[in-house]
Parts: sequence; structure tokens; C-alpha cells
Amino acid sequence: MDLMGKLQSAQKNFEDLKNRLESTSFTQSSADGTVSVTMTELATIKDIQIADGLLADKEELEDKLLVTLNQALEKVRKNAVDEAKKTAKDSLPPIPGLSM
Repeated sequence: MDLMGKLQSAQKNFEDLKNRLESTSFTQSSADGTVSVTMTELATIKDIQIADGLLADKEELEDKLLVTLNQALEKVRKNAVDEAKKTAKDSLPPIPGLSM
């Protein structure tokens, strides 16, 4: 396959990766399970669940949401980078000086 064909194939592979990440979701819960956030692997929030008892304590709710959302976003970042590296390695020809 020539370079142009490889680049077109890589473009398709990255589009497939984007679609796969957008259609895959996961749920991150707070340590005590009172807050859970469901989002796609591309960080689109799909659902937030909050235990009834937390609604009375605004500050605790804000803290748990912040921690839980940041944990979920860290998973998204790590997975997206790993998947992009894998897709690039599998799709692109070796490029001198570029390590993946």
C-alpha cells in the first residue's frame, strides 16, 4: 500500500476509534457509592446519580461530584491516549524520530 493509501486507512481507523469511544460508556462511583457518573469514553456525560441523603448537604455533594467527575475524566484521558497510540502504531508507517 502506498503512503496515500496508508494515510487514508489511518484516517478511517481514527474515525472508527472516535465512533467506538463515543458509543462506549462507563460508570464511575464515589468511594462510598453515593454519587455515580456515567459518561462515554469521549467524556460526554450521560447520567449522574445522587443518593437522596446527599441532597441536604450541598457542600458534601459538590465535593463528591468534583472528585467523581475528575476520576472519570482521568480514565477517559488515559484510555483515549492509549487507544490513539495503538491506532497510530497499527495504521501509520514508521516515521523516523517518532516513538509510539
